[in-house]
Amino acid sequence: MEGTGPIAAGRTVPRRRIRLTRGLVVALAALALLLLVVHPLGWIIFNSLHDDDTGAWSVANYTALITNRSLIAPMVNSLLLGFAVAILSVMFGVPIAWLVARTDMPGRKLVGVLVLAAFVTPSFIGATAWILLAAPNSGWLNVLARRLPGMGHALFDIYSMPGAIFVSAIYTVPYTFTIVASVLEEIAVELEDAATTLGARTLRTMWSISLPLAMPSVIAGFILSFVQGVTLFGVPAFLLVPAGIPVVTTRLAEFYQLFPPGLFASAAYCMPLLLVTAAMFSVRKRILGRRQFVTIGGKARAKRLIKLHRWRWPAFAAAMIVPMLAVVMPYVVLLLVSLSRSWGRGVSLDNLTWHWYWWALFSSGDTVRAMRNSLGYSAAAATACVILGTAVVYIVERRLVWGGRILGALASAPIIIPGVVLSVGYFAAYTHAPLNLYGTPAIMVAAFTATFLPIAYAHGGSILKGIGLELEHAARSLGAGEGRTFLAITAPLMQSGLIAGWLLVFIPIIRELSVVIFLITPQTNVMTTLIYNAKDGGAYEALCAMSVLLLLTTLIVIVLVRLLSQRLVGRRLGGWSRTALLEGVA
Repeated sequence: MEGTGPIAAGRTVPRRRIRLTRGLVVALAALALLLLVVHPLGWIIFNSLHDDDTGAWSVANYTALITNRSLIAPMVNSLLLGFAVAILSVMFGVPIAWLVARTDMPGRKLVGVLVLAAFVTPSFIGATAWILLAAPNSGWLNVLARRLPGMGHALFDIYSMPGAIFVSAIYTVPYTFTIVASVLEEIAVELEDAATTLGARTLRTMWSISLPLAMPSVIAGFILSFVQGVTLFGVPAFLLVPAGIPVVTTRLAEFYQLFPPGLFASAAYCMPLLLVTAAMFSVRKRILGRRQFVTIGGKARAKRLIKLHRWRWPAFAAAMIVPMLAVVMPYVVLLLVSLSRSWGRGVSLDNLTWHWYWWALFSSGDTVRAMRNSLGYSAAAATACVILGTAVVYIVERRLVWGGRILGALASAPIIIPGVVLSVGYFAAYTHAPLNLYGTPAIMVAAFTATFLPIAYAHGGSILKGIGLELEHAARSLGAGEGRTFLAITAPLMQSGLIAGWLLVFIPIIRELSVVIFLITPQTNVMTTLIYNAKDGGAYEALCAMSVLLLLTTLIVIVLVRLLSQRLVGRRLGGWSRTALLEGVA
């Protein structure tokens, strides 16, 4: 029959309906990407070419970038911070990755879990803990140091560039660790066996075989860590602003403290940061695109671990340095201070109290509201990311329309846009008519969605590429349209992966600070911005209680979602056969 699709049991699917459904999905996805990504970025470019005083077209803002010393110094400091963080991240992350992935070091799983826990921990909360530990006058480590014979001065000053580099680096190590460890686990053991047979010792084998094969990922980890260091906002705001050391992200915040805010100057000041991150991610993509040479050597046999013999426990002690500095010590300090009447009195039984948790949960309306907002905005944004990312992936991978890869490029674009830059764009785009969303939950959810959409898109792509086309073709031969095929076949097969993707997006959203720092109001505060705004009050006991609650809430959500995922997968997918999936179409 002309103008109809496949036939099954006397039913037909009009091609016009298929085209309309497909066109509607593509149009909605394109509109969402235009509003989420293109519109804010366009406003940044537009504002950067206008003068704050007259509003006329001008390149004065760009001229100031290369002539105004107060603008040049933060750029230099940001580059210094980024390079130092990247170097330390590689210095610590690569050896830990090798010990966890390739050796018989005891406690490998513990080390891996704790390093990844550093990723879950917001770096500015880590900065708070290290203020309590290493503030020059009141930090507990410095107080203890002064009690030592002959010590009358502080050992550490966390309010300094070295302090910011240290804190930023220990929370950036997980990026290098994850990338390098995943590659080291895939290295063919025959290569290391050959080196051992030729008389190479363990360290020689690591330096001459393992690390050279993983070098592209080491470089990629360096680049990613550099970008993280350059674009960080929380740690510099907590540690460098008190020291009077500006970086680009904190200088952007100063533009918004002016009255009226320096919207046009801040937009121009975003461009160097945007160009640096775009260039580094481009280099990273080229490097990762050449990773295939690491597998030379044939198919690996069963994984064998390198024996460290008497160095097993010293290696464990070395591998625990970063987890101790990034997780164990900060968590202990945050908990102790949150349970103290006055943290300056130190740890004692008469100083313990539950007051600050009672205050946060039952007396402080701001904290309860911020916690509710954090959960609501994060859940909504994670859901939107998964839905939009999956839709775009399906359009691109199944080639539903010509030019679908443009949508994929737009979905990936925010990965090169630092959160603080995107916050500037959203403030410029959505704080005036006709789309005046300032002070509403919508602008918060939209900013979160745009920032972390690349994660959902990349994750959805990895899932969809593992699903063959046979079932979809069979469904269409039975008369199913595009939408019904996706809902009955593809979506159920992607279900467990999408739940994992939702959690993968939820975690960075709930700990994010920079992307909404210019968008919050008292009614739309989230826990991260509430903690940030409370840092100047000096009430570290309350601040630590809020930090512990944020960490605990994140942990509870992770556990609940994983349990839900296991139940859904076991109940719905575990018993489904290919035949049952096809029957669901009819």
